[in-house]
Amino acid sequence: MSRHKRFHLKDLVLLRAELARLGLTLPIDEDLSILGERVEIGSLATPNRFAVQPMEGFDSTSDGSPGELSFRRYTRYARGGSGLIWFEATAVLDEARSNPGQLCLHRDNVDAFTRLVEATRRTACDAHGHEVVMVIQLTHSGRYSKPTGIPRPLIAHHSAVLDPKHNLPNDYPLVTDEYLDRLQTTYVEAARLAARAGFDGVDIKSCHRYLVSELLASHTREGKYGGSLENRSRLLREVLEKITREVPELFITTRMNVYDAIPYPYGFGVDRDDFQKPQLSEPLAVIEQLRALGMPLLNVSIGNPYYNPHYGRPFDHPVVGVDAPDEHPLAGVVRFINITRTIQEAVPELPVVGGGYTWLRHLMPQVAAGVIRTKGATLIGQGRGAFAYPDSPNDVLTKGHMDPAKTCVTCSGCTQIMRDGAMTGCVIRDSGIYGPQYRLGRRFALDHLREQAGRCRDCEFATCTEHCPARVDVPAFIRAFADGNIAESYDVLRRSNVLPEMCGHVCPAEVQCEGGCLEQIFTRCSVPIQDIQLVVSQIARREGLVGVRLPESPSGRNIAVVGGGPAGVACAIRLLEKGHSVTLIEQADRLGGTPDCIIPDSRYESAAEEIGAILQPAVDADRIQIKLGHALGRDVSLAQLQAKHDAVFLAVGLGESSSLREKGTRFNLPERPKGCFAQIKPGPFFPGAWDALAFLREAKRGKIDSLGNKVAVLGAGNTAMDAAVTAKNLGAGEVYIVYRRSFAEMPAWPGERDAAMKAGCHLLILTQPLGYQTDESGTLVGLQIARTELGEPDSSGRRRPIVLSGTESLMEVDTVVEAMGQGIPADLREAIDGLDFTRHHLVATQADSQATTLPGVFAGGDLVNGGTTAVQAIREGMLAADEIAEFLTRQ
Repeated sequence: MSRHKRFHLKDLVLLRAELARLGLTLPIDEDLSILGERVEIGSLATPNRFAVQPMEGFDSTSDGSPGELSFRRYTRYARGGSGLIWFEATAVLDEARSNPGQLCLHRDNVDAFTRLVEATRRTACDAHGHEVVMVIQLTHSGRYSKPTGIPRPLIAHHSAVLDPKHNLPNDYPLVTDEYLDRLQTTYVEAARLAARAGFDGVDIKSCHRYLVSELLASHTREGKYGGSLENRSRLLREVLEKITREVPELFITTRMNVYDAIPYPYGFGVDRDDFQKPQLSEPLAVIEQLRALGMPLLNVSIGNPYYNPHYGRPFDHPVVGVDAPDEHPLAGVVRFINITRTIQEAVPELPVVGGGYTWLRHLMPQVAAGVIRTKGATLIGQGRGAFAYPDSPNDVLTKGHMDPAKTCVTCSGCTQIMRDGAMTGCVIRDSGIYGPQYRLGRRFALDHLREQAGRCRDCEFATCTEHCPARVDVPAFIRAFADGNIAESYDVLRRSNVLPEMCGHVCPAEVQCEGGCLEQIFTRCSVPIQDIQLVVSQIARREGLVGVRLPESPSGRNIAVVGGGPAGVACAIRLLEKGHSVTLIEQADRLGGTPDCIIPDSRYESAAEEIGAILQPAVDADRIQIKLGHALGRDVSLAQLQAKHDAVFLAVGLGESSSLREKGTRFNLPERPKGCFAQIKPGPFFPGAWDALAFLREAKRGKIDSLGNKVAVLGAGNTAMDAAVTAKNLGAGEVYIVYRRSFAEMPAWPGERDAAMKAGCHLLILTQPLGYQTDESGTLVGLQIARTELGEPDSSGRRRPIVLSGTESLMEVDTVVEAMGQGIPADLREAIDGLDFTRHHLVATQADSQATTLPGVFAGGDLVNGGTTAVQAIREGMLAADEIAEFLTRQ
């Protein structure tokens, strides 16, 4: 047989010639009218012979409900003309999900599935005036279960072929018969929900080595679900029988692997002596049993995409980590079509869905028509082909051909996204959505990151470490990761940074660790230190490796930590590991501080998972008391904390921006526009004006509905950039970043600045905001501005802006967000009276120390540094804990 060859078949002449050269046969018919015929499925009928195969998009919401892209995908299928839409594998239990983004049907989200079904039906009716038949595939992922992104295999039998690929030991436990008994009930309940959602049929997935498929091949399993064919088919058979009896409004079906292409006794439908030969007697026996139960439709599949993709899945570009098949792809096409034909000819009255056509690209319709006319199948299934070209049925039936520029190119990009855990679709033909998903998946894929880790030069005096405020031993944690030792890699991280996952999201790596990487000099492409840190931290958390390590006996000392942001939490963790107890006081309703409540979801969703996992052992041991909704100065005084605790660490965040209102700025124009100028006075913001921190906090909580068309963001730091991007994401038409200095003086990190420009925000540099204009009702209508030029540097080292006389104007805006610096709020300053302050009005600490001028009181984070980075705050919190521990030894 000829070796693997990529697709170079422009027309049917070349296809016939290639088949002849290879000694292969495919039916080809240029009369495509048969593809538009109706097919009866029990009491229903499809309007044509095209079927969408169940291809997971992994784009559910966190509870397993169909997400925005799920609705997009299925309405595109309906609009594209397919008569049978086989909805993707949908887990019946959370633990049965193969991906955190896999659909999962349960009582709490059945209404979301109902909306998806209704939207799909409505779209088909509006576009074509016909009804579609809709089947939902219910699944248990078995050995491929990965509900949190970390493999959690649930296996039916041990396989000498597949166990080593999953690193499963010989004594890895099998699912019990009792588990499988309960699972039958779960499947039936899911079928009831499917009927309630409006599906026509339900498929109990028995292909690709997921749990039910694996049971069919459980020759070596003992008990009532293994050994004999009757036992191996028990779960599939009994579940379908119960659904038929208890949910009669649904028809039953299955997508079955009739040939696993895995050596006996680990494969189903294989010759015992040569696994490369199908032996279909057992699959046909099971099919006959299911027909006796009233099954009106069968979907045939072969092979295992995780083990040998070339069987039934010919592709031109192999998936990462999978070798290209050592055969011509047409051999795989012919194999799949011939096996389907054998099944169809054995059960001629049963409509059979066949697949394996994708590699043929635009020549698929002629082969499909030939297969149908020669009774090799009843319906033509498209999987990857439907991802790429959802409207191909419409083109075939109305134009008589497929557009070669729209077909799947069998690059296996969709498969790679699936393996990498991102949302799946066609990378090539739907690149606007799935190109970024592919790159995101590859960016965080373990195989890619380990390859990148191999580029680390393992420097002795590493500049990457010197550029990290926490002084993480970067080469050591990278080296451990490259060796596959996640636990050691995480341990190296946490020695210097107790919140590495947070920093993996929010730190400006391009100017810190990665900015110091020597590869940045040699190749202008640093080792992806931050990505590796994030992945290591997430895996460690999911594997239960991150909990605070408590000494067996507590010290008897209790320290008050005020502020639940990075500095405060870091100090608390370090103190707990030194044996001390901690009272953690936070004015918000959750821990995490600025990163958690201010940084937009697009950069950082929540600190809760990491902080919760780390502190849980201390909570369980009653070593930490967390007081949420408690504020220093309102609920407790500094003096009270000093009296009740052995030491105090202050890590309270800063407050509102330095506002135009507080400065009392008012500018008079020669001719006032319509309306009146605001009397700018200290106090609450008037309608249309926001403090940046309040704006970002409310936006992250989902409490801002509209900003109007024009938004001005005042300032050019990181907070300003976050506010500008957030305003864009909230629907503002035009967002202006107003900054009084030049582009070169902008304090925002390069990555933040670039994100704002990529989002479409405008940079209005050399522009001084002066004041506001409001209408008669007091609502903002305009921003007073003037042009500037740069003079000599001021105390910050940046050139001082000088307002140019005569350049004043009014900029009409609907919303203004002030992001011009933060300070210690007046009430907090009063609450910490007795501490010394710096000339910048921050808490003063002793030289090279986190100790304040009050004995036993320490401070860190924004209160001391004015607001820098999360990692700097974490370092200060950890240093403060060390100093507090030393202080306590002297008491």
